[in-house]
Amino acid sequence: MSRGRTMKGVARWASLIGALVSSRPGAAGPLTVQQVRNARACLPSLADPPDRLIQFADGRYSSADVPFADMRPAAAGTLDGHQSVVAEIVWNTGGSGNWEVVVLCREENAAPECRRVYSPAPDLPDGGTMVGRIEIRDNRIYLFGDDPRHQRTNLGPLIVTTAAFQPCRLQ
Repeated sequence: MSRGRTMKGVARWASLIGALVSSRPGAAGPLTVQQVRNARACLPSLADPPDRLIQFADGRYSSADVPFADMRPAAAGTLDGHQSVVAEIVWNTGGSGNWEVVVLCREENAAPECRRVYSPAPDLPDGGTMVGRIEIRDNRIYLFGDDPRHQRTNLGPLIVTTAAFQPCRLQ
């Protein structure tokens, strides 16, 4: 057998193995916003821990204790050398107020998990009351505030790093 035919055979096998590896669940690749819309995410306790990990489906969750939880703006990118998605979650526990956090999502055990949370609450600039848009660049997270009551959008960004996110308190 000639050396050329052997190299072609090796290349064909390498190509087949590469296709099999890349088609397996959890194969390396960028984490997407769509994947995170179907991930488990931390909802912080409004009193004492523990927090809860809830399973989102297409960016939504509902139960007797949580009439609604919605993932709103999100962005994908690289943070601290890891593929990440950052998303805002707004939820209600049945009362008159809505709660808001921003979650940091990464792949764990071949599935996206959102186990770190940050509450921008009063830190949004220019009177922003909720996050309207998120960007990830230069290892930073840009949270652009909105003030829907006064029809103001894309107010100056609050810039944070992953150090601002706290782990989900599950115990």
